[in-house]
Amino acid sequence: MQLHSFLDNVFKSLKLTQPLFFKGFPALRFDLQDEMLDTSDDAYFTEVVRRMNKIHEITTSKNDEVLIMLQRYTYKRRKIRKYSYLFKLFNEATATYQFKRSKAPIYKANGDTVADRSCLVIIKDKACNINFKGIFVGISHADFGRTPIIRGELYIVNLTKATITLMYDDRGCDLVSNNIQLLKDYYVELNDLVLEANRSDIIERLNI
Repeated sequence: MQLHSFLDNVFKSLKLTQPLFFKGFPALRFDLQDEMLDTSDDAYFTEVVRRMNKIHEITTSKNDEVLIMLQRYTYKRRKIRKYSYLFKLFNEATATYQFKRSKAPIYKANGDTVADRSCLVIIKDKACNINFKGIFVGISHADFGRTPIIRGELYIVNLTKATITLMYDDRGCDLVSNNIQLLKDYYVELNDLVLEANRSDIIERLNI
């Protein structure tokens, strides 16, 4: 699996789980919320997507090779189905898909049973063939019962730039890379979106 080899070569020992920012790798954390807007307003979600789209446009080029990995909790034999909203955001002619199911949940917890499982899909394509804005809209709706919706954890693995991006929900986004200079450049360009609660940590990590 290309994802495994990428992680082994670039992010040794990294397991794709949340929170990505605290995995011990150089990272940025961004704030997607406008505190002046309420989650009951459409404008709130419009602003979340605008901010995430700005991050994406600065950190991703149209010809970058990208892996999208979606993983989520499932019960018994349930799985990610190819007719769901997520798959409408890809080009059927160019994208490749790999599905996998596990008999273990993503996160172990007390009370787990043999019926608690997980599944994932990995989708590969060039960035220009993926509707990222649609992805960001779906993730931003996850905690609010809005549609369209994408449930689970979705990681954007940029093979070309050797970065991993996680929009963890409507609140924020983590981006990790071992390329310190690249992160410094992103920090400058996206300075207004850096999460203030983690700014001092980022400055120390990147020696800014």
